[in-house]
Amino acid sequence: MVRPTAVPRPIPRGLQTSDLPTSTATIFLSPSHNVSNIETLSSYGSYPRPIALSLDAPTSSEESDAFNSRVVAIEAFFSQPRFSGLSRPYSAAAVASKQGSLPPLPLPSTLLADKLYATFDRAAKDGKPVHTLGAIDPVQMTQMAQWLEVVYVSGWAASSLLTTANNEVGPDLGDYPYTTVPNQVHRLFRAQQLHDRKHYDTRLEASPEGRANMPYIDYLRPIIADADTGHGGTSAVMKLVKLFAESGASAIHLEDQLHGGKKCGHLSGKVVVPTSAHIARLVASRFQLDLLQHTMLLIARTDAESARLLSSTVDARDHPYIRGVRTRLPDGSRRLALAEVLDRAEAEGQCGAEIDDLEAKWLSGVNLITFDEAVEQAIQESSNITPQQKALAFQRYVEAVSGKSNTEARDVAASIVGSQVDWDWDLPRTREGYYHTTGGIDAAVSRALAFAPYADMIWLETKKPDLNQARSFARQIHEKFPGKWLVYNLSPSFNWGAHGYSDADLKRFIWDLAREGFVLQLVSLAGLHSNAVGFAELAQRFKTDGMLAYVETVQRKEKEIGCDVLTHQKWSGADYIDRILSTLASGSSSTSSRGKDSTEHSF
Repeated sequence: MVRPTAVPRPIPRGLQTSDLPTSTATIFLSPSHNVSNIETLSSYGSYPRPIALSLDAPTSSEESDAFNSRVVAIEAFFSQPRFSGLSRPYSAAAVASKQGSLPPLPLPSTLLADKLYATFDRAAKDGKPVHTLGAIDPVQMTQMAQWLEVVYVSGWAASSLLTTANNEVGPDLGDYPYTTVPNQVHRLFRAQQLHDRKHYDTRLEASPEGRANMPYIDYLRPIIADADTGHGGTSAVMKLVKLFAESGASAIHLEDQLHGGKKCGHLSGKVVVPTSAHIARLVASRFQLDLLQHTMLLIARTDAESARLLSSTVDARDHPYIRGVRTRLPDGSRRLALAEVLDRAEAEGQCGAEIDDLEAKWLSGVNLITFDEAVEQAIQESSNITPQQKALAFQRYVEAVSGKSNTEARDVAASIVGSQVDWDWDLPRTREGYYHTTGGIDAAVSRALAFAPYADMIWLETKKPDLNQARSFARQIHEKFPGKWLVYNLSPSFNWGAHGYSDADLKRFIWDLAREGFVLQLVSLAGLHSNAVGFAELAQRFKTDGMLAYVETVQRKEKEIGCDVLTHQKWSGADYIDRILSTLASGSSSTSSRGKDSTEHSF
């Protein structure tokens, strides 16, 4: 097999030979180049070494050998320490057979994903957080780079500020095209590369002494992005994940809400899918990444803590949290289902607010309880069980039905009570067919434990910033999955000043969470809110104070804190592009964009 060859990069001006590391970076040339003193790349990591594509059809034997080599490479990919503790319900051969003849080559974002994993690994071992802010544009990304280790891209922000649906913006209902958030990721990833190249070139143009006094800024910060519900069925999830990988994402999170019924995590009316349905999304996502041999991190988010509706009863793991009602009214007559009542009212000509009031009246007139609660009530009402035995009878029931379906639980309950328990989860179903659930931390823990084998990290979405709740959640997860990395949304949807936290509490909140294993913490919409408050202040003052307002609220602050956007031409890469152009065309200084007439020389 002919191997690619490599030559050392030219040494930039300002960089001496002695400054080069022992193993210098190389650029790869085609085998036709005649270069002396060449090196060959020793390893592509878990990727098979690329070879020239054949001009002729392979023999059956050659085809089998190539496939077997591919399987071995994928098995090596699976066995990386980075995947320890994760489950794949498919084989390496199943992946290899779906990759096609063109061998997978590492995407740039794979390097960033590896960097992200190493970042979390180091932080987790030290009990420290990796905390960050949601960025909405390249300006914010560059200003974060010097201080924060990762970048977050919010689906809410993309939905409200920049969509690929002809720029049709609106609330976060997950109804924007699935290309929207990957497009924002790509926008930031491209900008990261520009600013990295600009910074790299600036440093190498400087003398060693100059570089020593120059702050090093790592612009290649891994991007973590919001994949919402996956935007559809299995094939849609896979296409979305592939697009994220190609766009530059290092990690994505998928939530267990229903596609088509999706709401922002801090809105009401959320509908979650069966536990098994979300596991299927996670498995499909991992399979797509394995096709690419990409190490992107998958974050499983559950909205079950505050969700009150479930799309289907197909998964027995959800049964303990589904609520129903008695089928008989106090007078013994049959109770009409909620949907039936509403349909009759609509047929009679009622509509709008009348239908809403009727639904509210129906729900307020029933006792929505779980089957376990119904069994406990039935035991208390039973004349066949003595008062002294009632508590023991319910305890016997609870132990017998652990991990069982509602069908099995009904049989157990009947054997204890002496008759079928009067309870039905279909009667209170919404007009859309959704079931009522308890929500709460127990439901969230149940789902998180089910998702954990298929995800690198677990995200608990909550309705308030409750440190004790987060601590309880983390300890229950870590009892079954020690060391599992957790995620916390430090959401601006919370009224942080109304939850009783002192300034000292707020200052240490992130680090208190980190000690419980919440290694990733983020203010999802920080970019949105900081943008709004900064521009609101400027606009209000500019109306009356004119340029004094701009100088005081913007330019002086830029100088005080050392914000590089002060010289926005340089920030945008004008110097960098000028140096490229001067490399290509000597004697073109008169057309340089940074010549003596540039106003930025006044700063």
